Amino acid sequence: MLFYVVIFAVAAFSVNKYYLSGKIDSEALTVADVIVSYPVNIFDFKQTMADYAHHLCYKNEDVLSYQDISARECVNNHDDRKPDCESRIFRLAPLNLKTKEEVIDYSKQYTQCTLPYKYIMG
Repeated sequence: MLFYVVIFAVAAFSVNKYYLSGKIDSEALTVADVIVSYPVNIFDFKQTMADYAHHLCYKNEDVLSYQDISARECVNNHDDRKPDCESRIFRLAPLNLKTKEEVIDYSKQYTQCTLPYKYIMG
């Protein structure tokens, strides 16, 4: 199990550093594009979503500035809302998300709860 956690952490870091940063202008990029194998452990998914939300704050810095919100404020707001949103959204979630559709559904709910800004892309 520890082996899988280490592999997931390395993969998440690599994806964040090389894949997400290279796709910053892509509107089609979703968290489901980052997931490489299914089923997805819900605890790993929660961490991926937190990292992805931070990425969205920085990716959409220009959009947020029109709403008088800095990327740092976006990240702080996410971090403040995260515990409440996780408990509401993932309360009845299975331990493993088995399909891309499940991943997309949960990721949309999580993003809408933790980053309730207009026109934020991701």
